[in-house]
Formats: sequence, C-alpha cells, structure tokens
Amino acid sequence: MTTSHLPFLKRWPGTISIPLLGDIRLSWIVSGAIALLVIGAAGVGVWEYTNSNAFCGTRCHTMPPEYVAFTNSLHARVNCVECHIGRVNFFQQVWLKSGHGGHLLSLITDSYERPIHLKTLRPARETCERCHWPQAVYQDRVEDIRHYAPDEKNTPSTTFMIMHTGGGTDSEGNGKGIHWHIENKVQYIALDKDKQDIPWVRVIHSDGTGTDYIDVTEQLPPDLLSGAYPVQTMDCLDCHNRTAHLFRSPDQSLDEALQNGQIDSSLPYIKEKGLELLTPAYASADEANAAIAKLPDFYRTQYPEVYQNKQNEILQATAVISRIFEETTFPNMSVGWSTYPDLQGHKDSAGCFRCHDGKHLNEQGQAIRLQCNLCHSIPVVLHTDETAKADELGKQRLPAAEPASHQAPSFMADHRFQANESCQECHGQVTFGADDTSFCSNSACHGQKWPEVQLDAGQQHPIPLEGAHARAWCYQCHNGVRNPAYICANCHQAPHGPGHEQCDQCHTTENWIPFAGGVTDRMDAACAKCHGEGKAPQASM
Repeated sequence: MTTSHLPFLKRWPGTISIPLLGDIRLSWIVSGAIALLVIGAAGVGVWEYTNSNAFCGTRCHTMPPEYVAFTNSLHARVNCVECHIGRVNFFQQVWLKSGHGGHLLSLITDSYERPIHLKTLRPARETCERCHWPQAVYQDRVEDIRHYAPDEKNTPSTTFMIMHTGGGTDSEGNGKGIHWHIENKVQYIALDKDKQDIPWVRVIHSDGTGTDYIDVTEQLPPDLLSGAYPVQTMDCLDCHNRTAHLFRSPDQSLDEALQNGQIDSSLPYIKEKGLELLTPAYASADEANAAIAKLPDFYRTQYPEVYQNKQNEILQATAVISRIFEETTFPNMSVGWSTYPDLQGHKDSAGCFRCHDGKHLNEQGQAIRLQCNLCHSIPVVLHTDETAKADELGKQRLPAAEPASHQAPSFMADHRFQANESCQECHGQVTFGADDTSFCSNSACHGQKWPEVQLDAGQQHPIPLEGAHARAWCYQCHNGVRNPAYICANCHQAPHGPGHEQCDQCHTTENWIPFAGGVTDRMDAACAKCHGEGKAPQASM
C-alpha cells in the first residue's frame, strides 16, 4: 500500500496531513491521546471519589453526625449515593448530582444549616427497592427486648413480641402485617418537613375508590386539598427513615451496653446515672466529657466498697457512656439523638401513631385501624424472678382466630367498654393495672403513655372523669355500650325517694357535699337512715 492509496499520509511515520488542519506530527497526536486518557482517568477517579462514603460524610458535607450514625447502621456497606442519588444510569446521576452544587458554596462560606436536614431524597423505588423486593413475604419473628430499670439493682426485664412483618399480595392470600402498606396504596399530606403532622390520609382500594381520613382534632388549613400542599404516596422511607442513620436513645444504648456486658449491671444505679449523664443538652463535647468523667466520684462517695472492688468496671462504664455520647450527640452541629425522629415504631417518637392515632376518622366516624396486633402481638413482659409466664408466652406464639369484635376498626377504643367475664375464656382473669400479673395488667400497654393517641377523638365525655369517676373502670358504666344513657342510676342504686333527682345537690364526683347538721324536723325517716347524727351516707353501687 502506498501514500497514493492513503492521501492523508504524506511523510509517514513523522506527520500526517488532515484537510483544513494541514500537517500534524504523530507525536502530537500520541501526546494528545495520552493527555485525554490521563484526563479521562482523572475524571473517573474524581467521579468515583466524590461518590465515596468518605467524601460524602467527612469532606464535602461535613456531616460527622450522619456519618457516624451511618457507620453504626445495617447499611454501612451501602454507598451514600445509592440512596441519595439512586441506582440510576450515569447521565441521570450527573444531572441529579449537579443539583447539589449549592452545598459546596455553603460549605466554603460556612453558611449551611445546623442541624442539617434532608431536602431531597429519591423515591424508594429508585433506592430501597433496587435491593429489597417489595412484594416479598416475611415470616413472623420473635423480638426479645431486654430492659434495665433505673433503680439501684438495674432490675432487668424482657419484653417479648411477635412482629408481623407480612408482605406479599392479596391475590396470593397475603398482603397483611406491617407491609400491608406496600400492597395497598396510601396517600397523605404532611404539614411539616419531618412528616410528623399528617392531617389527611387516603387509602386507595383495589377497585380504584378511596377512603379519606381526616384528623378531627386539628384545625385544618382551608387550602389543604387545593394543591397548596403536595399529596405524597407512602413508601418505605415514610417508616424506615433512620435505617441507614441510626441514632439510638440513651435508654436504648444503655440497655444494649448492659445486655452485652460492656457495662457491669451489678454497679448500683448505673442505668440511672447513665441516663442523667446522657440526657442533658451540653454546650460542647468537652462539657459533656467533663461531666461523664465525674462518674467514678459517685461510687467513691456513695458506694466506697463497690468503688474499691470494681474500679476497672467503673472506669469501663465511664468510657462506654462517653462513647455513647460521642456517637449520638454533636453539640457543634446542634444534633442529638432526638433531633431526627425515628418513624419506625412509636416509642421515642410518634411513628405509627402519626396516622394510627384514633383521631383520623372517615365520614362514618371510623378511625384508621389502631389494633396493636396488626403489626405485633400483645407484648409479654417477663421479670427476672418470673418463670410462670413461659406457658403464656408459648400460647401467644400459636396462631389464634380472633372473634369478629376484635377486628372492628374501633376495637382498640371499644374494648374497654366490652370487657366482661367472657374475656376470661382466652385471657384469664380480668384484673386491671400495670403490674404484669395478668393479661389485662400488662405494663407494656396500660403502663405506658401514648400522648399522640386519642381514643375518644370527636367525642367529649359528658361527665367529667375526675375524682372517684377517674378511678372507675369504663366497662362498669358502659356495659358494652359506647354511648349509654349518662344518668347516675346506671351505676348507683340510690336509696332516695322523690325529690332527689338532682344528685349534684348533695354529691360531688369525689364524695358527698359536707353535711353539717344532723337530722332535722324537715327530714323524714328515710333520710334519717342515712343522715342520722350528721354522718355521710355509704356508697351504694
């Protein structure tokens, strides 16, 4: 082959001739190609580095709180960009990432907000669902939660629950449990960035119709449904918002450290002292560490024998409490364990109770279902000296068919009116309280306060529940009826004759109006039976 066949080759191999460009040395081409390769390789390297967890967590966003929480989570080996950008193609990544350019300017000028709040996040179908199959069916699992009381002995107890994760589709006979929200489309409107205030919920049924639930206790904005507030479709992140950034509460962190033996549970009041040290809002990390460092002084003065025999254990407990603080609280970033609410569950924040609170009612006055056992079994609390409940726990693990009354949307509110001897067939003797001596005295239920829940939303009790009425059990007056006739004679068998229709003339909700005098001429013999010698009558139920 000659240059006549390749006219752009003039003096091979030194130069080539390209129309409009003239003669170009091959060395220039080689150098240019090498330069392009170097630039390309450098660009790929820079791109990969800016997608790395180290860059996102420690270089660009200066986010030690989120980065530390991320490294302690179950997603510590997942790249940040896989959630915050999504598993999309390269060109989509470039476009989405370009929208974050403003972060660099706020970093340079030190003008970013503290604490940092997430402004944008890709929908779960582009992130979570790339690894997790939404329609997967999960079997029930037993959760045993160890807890230590803040008392001298750090008294342990264990709460057992069976979690009904569920999932699947209705067509396969599934679509139940916690992941019911995947099979069924749920829309909502949130009034705040943390999605804590949700006044409107719509459930889309399989036939395309919908049921709206409105928070009847809240004054709704007049333009709520006019488009001023975006209607969002519920997805994984509306519950699992802290899965990749885990900020444990002081109570949870201390319980785990005690259970794992990192803190010696025989140290008196160590749980209480740990809570006292981890709960305050410190101005700086140095101030917190200085306070935590004084823990040994407590044992030196209050428990000198313990201090003498367990100095190593006390020092280790001090170090563990300091580490817990460093992993959950960052005063310079205005971040603490409670800064970002955990929407999974309902212990440390509203979580599930944002919607399942008894306050969201439909047109028929029915609330969004609030039964505890939709998501988990009724908790069983076992104390260290109790073994008799093993049979009770075993029974709870067996599937049981619930009566129709238990499946009514309002059962959680109405079961207090319906309690009677028939409940004993399944639940044993009905004795109320919170001492864990029976099914109905469950401290995990009746011993807790759920401020977000209102079982009587939209319905004001006609009689003030104060005084003696506050100590009465609902079923004693209601007899299985939600709205009985509210008259005293329903509960009290009055011995009075005619002329005593106005009970509040003599009685208060606490007792009786003080009676100063004895029997007078105006009192008949019937009155004298109760009011003789100026004494108050005895209660008659």
